[in-house]
Amino acid sequence: MRAGRTAIGLLAVLATTALAAAVRADELTLYSTREANLVEPVISAFTAARGTKVKTVFIEDSLVNRLTSEGDNSPADVLLTIGLDKTTQLAARGLTQALASPTLEQTVPVNLRGKDGQWIALAIRPRVLFARKDDALTTITYEDLADPKWRGKLCMRPAAHQNNVALIAAYLAHHGAEATETWLAGLKANLAHKPAGKDNDVVRQIAEGRCAIGIGNTVALAQLRDGRESSDWRAWADAVKAVPTAFAGGGSHVNLTGAAIARHAPHPAAARDFLEFLVTPEAQTIFAAAELEYPLHPTAKQPPIVEGIGSFSADDLPVDEIAAHQVAAIALIRKAGFDE
Repeated sequence: MRAGRTAIGLLAVLATTALAAAVRADELTLYSTREANLVEPVISAFTAARGTKVKTVFIEDSLVNRLTSEGDNSPADVLLTIGLDKTTQLAARGLTQALASPTLEQTVPVNLRGKDGQWIALAIRPRVLFARKDDALTTITYEDLADPKWRGKLCMRPAAHQNNVALIAAYLAHHGAEATETWLAGLKANLAHKPAGKDNDVVRQIAEGRCAIGIGNTVALAQLRDGRESSDWRAWADAVKAVPTAFAGGGSHVNLTGAAIARHAPHPAAARDFLEFLVTPEAQTIFAAAELEYPLHPTAKQPPIVEGIGSFSADDLPVDEIAAHQVAAIALIRKAGFDE
């Protein structure tokens, strides 16, 4: 009988030790579509605070394909990617697992985390109107962008680009197909020229006077202002401002950088610990500064350049709902011949 109790006691000790080891994993593996040097600062802070190392694997091509090919043997613990389409796709393909964390639920707004806790946003990228700094415009709605008063004055990158697909999907979720089709026709009629280039080009064209307004992500404007491209790009960006833009009765459309725990994560408890660290004010300050995004945590410090661009309240529309309208948005873009 004593031997039996001893065996049971040993098993309990082993189970406790195994659980502790899972939490205190010596090293996590992070699959990231953001380059390693951009996540290294926050990883260093995590290792210093928790004692767990993080091995970063930069996935330049499809993260979905990589995880699918690896299957149950994937070493990935945490997944990090940019764009609401890519973030939600991971969950839709069954490549994530529920976060099951009261800390994450309390910290990350419900509209910026996935259904059933499959992913969370770590930072946001408002997609708003750009105009010259000397323009008197101080606020606008997305609906007003189709107003004929902007005829021939609007610049934007192709509507088929994911950033614009997400915005159009959000409009579709707010207003329905008929209203969105009408809105797209109005936007197309207001274009100064055929959509082309990137958000950076929209900034340059506004600065040069080739159009009065444009649509872009704040992160593009911020990165140009910090001079990482060239002095010319910085000068163009300094001549342009981001105008507070919102849906009528709603908030600003935002894209995001998101993260999730991989479905077959070898160290799920430690992965959860890592994500919980990433939403602390300290980590949020570091993480947002790398790409000049807006942090999620209300007490995190915004990068000075980002703070100078302005404040934007994220729309309450759940990101998962926006993602669900992307296919329909693409169909409307094609029907309108928007990029032709």
